[in-house]
Amino acid sequence: MADVPLPAAVARRAGLGEALAIVAVVSLSLAYLVIGLLPDVPEVVRGFSDVSQHGGAYALLGLLAAAAGGAVALRRPALVGWAYAAGHGALLEVLQHFCPPRRAEWGDLAVDAVAAAAGAGRGAIVRRLR
Repeated sequence: MADVPLPAAVARRAGLGEALAIVAVVSLSLAYLVIGLLPDVPEVVRGFSDVSQHGGAYALLGLLAAAAGGAVALRRPALVGWAYAAGHGALLEVLQHFCPPRRAEWGDLAVDAVAAAAGAGRGAIVRRLR
């Protein structure tokens, strides 16, 4: 059977999906850095515990980073997604050390890493079920 080229619309849509996944990860990463370095926690998240804030944020970042890794056909997108999100959490904790009144906390880093693993793992499960 001869190779049949993809229609242009399908090829463009695949490229668009990759671009959107990467833009989502970069946008979320920048937003977390800005919010994480503000002197005070924004009003919108003040009602949630610190663990809930970190857990939700880094589960979402891990999920999106794994999806972006899958969109660009990485071999281990879940591992890359976890490493990216956990590394981002580590970077933010280091930066907070230099931005009083914020403080770097080992507990926050642990929650970030576990939540990133949960998010990236969920992304891997959803990908396999497709």
